[in-house]
Amino acid sequence: MEFTFLQGLSEGPLNAFLVGLALVLMVVAVGIWVMEFSGHTITRRGFVKNGLQWNARTIAVIAVCAAIYIALRPLQVQFVPGIGGFNPSLSLGPVLSILFGLPGAIGVTFSMPIGDAISGALTVGSVAGCLGHTFWTWVPYKMVRHLPLDNVSTWVRLYLGILIGGLLHMITVCGWLDFTNVLPPAVIWSAVTAAIALNHIIIPAVVVPILLTALFPLIRKSGMWHRDLDGSAAERGDRRSMRASVDSPVADDRAGTV
Repeated sequence: MEFTFLQGLSEGPLNAFLVGLALVLMVVAVGIWVMEFSGHTITRRGFVKNGLQWNARTIAVIAVCAAIYIALRPLQVQFVPGIGGFNPSLSLGPVLSILFGLPGAIGVTFSMPIGDAISGALTVGSVAGCLGHTFWTWVPYKMVRHLPLDNVSTWVRLYLGILIGGLLHMITVCGWLDFTNVLPPAVIWSAVTAAIALNHIIIPAVVVPILLTALFPLIRKSGMWHRDLDGSAAERGDRRSMRASVDSPVADDRAGTV
């Protein structure tokens, strides 16, 4: 399949810039996971605790999200064998991360190379596929802080998350494939780019809102929406901090001087 309007990305200064940007994004993706697994995240207030509780529920959510994502991966039509094709199941990436938070993002992202290995499609490109999925899951998870989709702000944040996450994923994968010479640049920046844009921007723009609208009430009712869980964890942390301040000698001294 030819996509000649994209082949201008395969040569010249723009190509060099995109390949360099892809390598930078891979380093950024590693940094994101180092940060999150260390128990921190980045917000408008700077670096803060991410509130992730490593318990049986978290492990179960990661495993279930990974299993769902792997199970639906074969439902695709290949454009470029082993590299890219039509796969609407990829829309589940931001859906699972928005609904289940960081555990959903972890399950989807790190299941990607496992799915490649099971399907026989594990290649050097799977490295970028995994790291690129960081943006495909983590960015929408960070962008969408409110559900249901009942106001303009939430819709804007959702589509920005899909667009930014999809574009960063596309640059990461295509730039890495170009850097490692897995495919000819003209193929990478035409057919592969078009396939990723289709699966990570165009189709999700339609499918993700539908799935979130259908699934959110069920997830919320079951008590599994990550914002509710994060809120409970934060409240428990606040209560512990309050008890610690009341019981501390400093608090006693201050109480005596009032």
